[in-house]
Amino acid sequence: MNSIQTEKDASRIPPARNEDPVLAMLGVGQQLWEHEAGNQFVERLRTEDISAPPIPSQAASSAEDLSEAVWQAIQKHEGEAFHTVRGLPFTFEVEGNGIWFFRDGKRIERKLTRTQVEVAISRCPLRKTTELKDLMDYPYLFGLLMDGRIRGQAW
Repeated sequence: MNSIQTEKDASRIPPARNEDPVLAMLGVGQQLWEHEAGNQFVERLRTEDISAPPIPSQAASSAEDLSEAVWQAIQKHEGEAFHTVRGLPFTFEVEGNGIWFFRDGKRIERKLTRTQVEVAISRCPLRKTTELKDLMDYPYLFGLLMDGRIRGQAW
């Protein structure tokens, strides 16, 4: 009976941190939250006009500069006619940090967020529309980003 009692007591002793795989992960990913508090992250996810997370690195700065330049080009050409790969004409309207696309004068009922545009920019140069398939309105987004008025000499 004593050996059974000793085994039960031993099972109640918490394992050392380096022995427990879950405890060993403590602190992993800490650098991800260095520049943004958890509450700010959740609030950013809940907003319709979701902005990009804060990134302090130098490489991020040049990516931000490119994204900002492309966004300004998009704003400059708002309302102009663009074409999908299949030649379908469309226009767009910038509203806040998002884009509404229009075909045949009718609005496509999904707003493309600026964050999704920035994700697409990070994948440029693009070869086919399917490279953006995980984003909203990808045929229009592809046509927009690959148009010379928007991309300029960027890619």
